[in-house]
Amino acid sequence: MSSAGRRRFRVVARPKERARRVRSVAALAAVAALGGVAFVTVRELAADFRLPAAARASAAPAEDAPVRVDGPEPLRGLAQAAADAAPGGAGEKAQALKAKFPMIADVRVARAWTEKTATLSLVTRRAIAPATRRGKPAGFLGDDGTVFAAPEGAFMLTGATVEVADAPAGELAALAREWPALTAAGALPSPLAEMSFRGKDDGWQARLEDGADVTWGRLEWTREKLARLSEAVADARAREPGTFSADLRWFEDGKVLLKPSQPKIAAHGALR
Repeated sequence: MSSAGRRRFRVVARPKERARRVRSVAALAAVAALGGVAFVTVRELAADFRLPAAARASAAPAEDAPVRVDGPEPLRGLAQAAADAAPGGAGEKAQALKAKFPMIADVRVARAWTEKTATLSLVTRRAIAPATRRGKPAGFLGDDGTVFAAPEGAFMLTGATVEVADAPAGELAALAREWPALTAAGALPSPLAEMSFRGKDDGWQARLEDGADVTWGRLEWTREKLARLSEAVADARAREPGTFSADLRWFEDGKVLLKPSQPKIAAHGALR
């Protein structure tokens, strides 16, 4: 056989074919690498699950961990002492504070990753008036209609008080809702001194600073009642100076009943 017959030929791939082969090899390498990573991850997870129980417990938050209470004084100091004495972690201590202090509406728990001490931030209720029950101090009426106790000095409120008696929750919520209108400057013929609950039929009664009483009835049509009462009292005083009590229980029927708050004394001393 001649040398020409024994000649070998080398096949050279086209550029597009070479690129396709390179992509295939790269894809196979990536799959193999991902498989190795997955294997290592699974092995590490398995090792974690085989950790002794004592080691896992040491990684969990410690019970009775120290907490720092953040809130207004004097509540903050009292709450800090109560939290230090309460058993459990931050969550249990937060629940203990809510149960012990009705003034607290919520407790927010926060802990920085670099600190062991958790912070308990106190969210307090907002008081709108001092409250009494059958003449005895009963804490405060909150803007959400709740009546709650608070440490001495927690609130320094002046102005009208609320005699809650046996007022149901719905009535207290209605009073809290209408309180800004009832206590606004000039809303009543004389500033409000006390609002007291008189029962289901009579509703609320307002006592004014000039001694007049206003049987308010249900806490409805408040702004309309205020406007009509001021007009009626102004007309009555134009005819006869003095203070006048009012009955607004039949306001929806168009009636505003007035009468002098105190009977006048005639010149000879007899009641007129």
